[in-house]
Amino acid sequence: MMTGAHFTLGADAVTKRSERELAVEHWLLSAAEDRRQARGDWSATGIAFLRCGGIFSAVSIPTALVQAAASSQERARLDAYLTGALLGGPVIASTAAGLHYALVPPSTARNWSVPETECLAPGASLAVPAADRDAYGTYWSVPMDSPGDLCVPAAVAQMALYGVYRQLERRDAGE
Repeated sequence: MMTGAHFTLGADAVTKRSERELAVEHWLLSAAEDRRQARGDWSATGIAFLRCGGIFSAVSIPTALVQAAASSQERARLDAYLTGALLGGPVIASTAAGLHYALVPPSTARNWSVPETECLAPGASLAVPAADRDAYGTYWSVPMDSPGDLCVPAAVAQMALYGVYRQLERRDAGE
């Protein structure tokens, strides 16, 4: 029911975080070559390798760029910064690889040209953690809130370019 400029939701419209995570996992599994194996991998190791190009792609951003943009190296501050800068769009962090992966629409790969970043090509594999796990230093820096909820490519580009700018600024200042 709509009242003025506000929406009133019935009790049945509220979903629990666990229900949203399950819906997100089902959606993500459609990017797996073998759904059963991917689900088993999530259970066993916390990581499943999913293909880019079908339902999503990913922009790999060096963690150093994210740290420069956020003016912090602290995990919680980076996560909070990315949540705001990328408008709540999902991001996977890989501490071992030193990369953050912003999940974007698959069409993003066609025109991506932001320095020091790469949009993974269709068919590329991405290590995707289970919704509730931090496995091998790979975790959801910004969890996917609902199926198909991806980052806005322009916001990803703006954040990455700001990180490049901040790095150059520091280099010029002799830091």
